[in-house]
Amino acid sequence: MHKNKKKQKTEEQEQIEKNTQNAKRDMFLEYAPYLIIIFFVVIIRIFIATPVTVNGSSMNPTLKHGDYMLLYKLKKRISGINRFDIAVIETDSGKLIKRVIGLPGEKIRYEVKKNEEGEMEAILTINGKIIEETFIENDKKEETCMSDWSLCEKEITIPEGEYFVMGDNRGDSKDSRMIGTVSEKSIVGTTELIFFPFNRIKKVK
Repeated sequence: MHKNKKKQKTEEQEQIEKNTQNAKRDMFLEYAPYLIIIFFVVIIRIFIATPVTVNGSSMNPTLKHGDYMLLYKLKKRISGINRFDIAVIETDSGKLIKRVIGLPGEKIRYEVKKNEEGEMEAILTINGKIIEETFIENDKKEETCMSDWSLCEKEITIPEGEYFVMGDNRGDSKDSRMIGTVSEKSIVGTTELIFFPFNRIKKVK
């Protein structure tokens, strides 16, 4: 009789252990899809893309304060950093969103001239060649040299591994005219897609 009770107790314990294992397995299977999603979201945010917010008016009218954009981290490694890319730069005071104007080793200068309408504007020259900045409004181009006339007085050579960046809103932008060139290492990646607010969803150039 005692042996039967002991045997019955052992069978009950085995059944409890089996039920516990089944419950754990079922719980894992239930939550596994969510864990996989979280894993891939983390991987994507670390290595591929992550949201970034525009703060301030330095990139007006291309970007507006409060725009949410998708920062591409992988693109920098695949295709490099190109002229006129909108770059996200990591600084001691936070992230800056600026446009890449000059590349490593280039000679950059702005020449102030009168346009066809008789207005003064700063014309970008790279290695002596005129480069059109179609993303800048004509009446804003003259503001390029307001904070640093050396850009319009002499040619500046960009050091290797460095980039010259500026905001599209030349009259109200803290950029390479004040802080100097930025290193390739400090450029987290590039961005071109506004995904919020919904009425602002678009790809920018």
